[in-house]
Amino acid sequence: MYHPVLRQKWDVIIDADRCKGCEICVNACPQQNLELSKSINGLGYHYVEFNFHGKRGDCTGCNICYTVCPDYSILEVVSGEEAANGS
Repeated sequence: MYHPVLRQKWDVIIDADRCKGCEICVNACPQQNLELSKSINGLGYHYVEFNFHGKRGDCTGCNICYTVCPDYSILEVVSGEEAANGS
């Protein structure tokens, strides 16, 4: 029986060292794919982490998180294919 390999369609690239944990992106994400880490960064903040499988569904690549981040901690939202190829 053939079982297709499901691949992540989107990847959110986050600069954890720049993130101040304001949670604006966490609250803005419609799929709830972002959450604060239990770890802290060099600035002493709990930074944001991305999980493709959110509480409401998979990331759709909507770019809302990128748009609302006041500290430019979310560097880009790329397709999973681009991320796999290192583009």
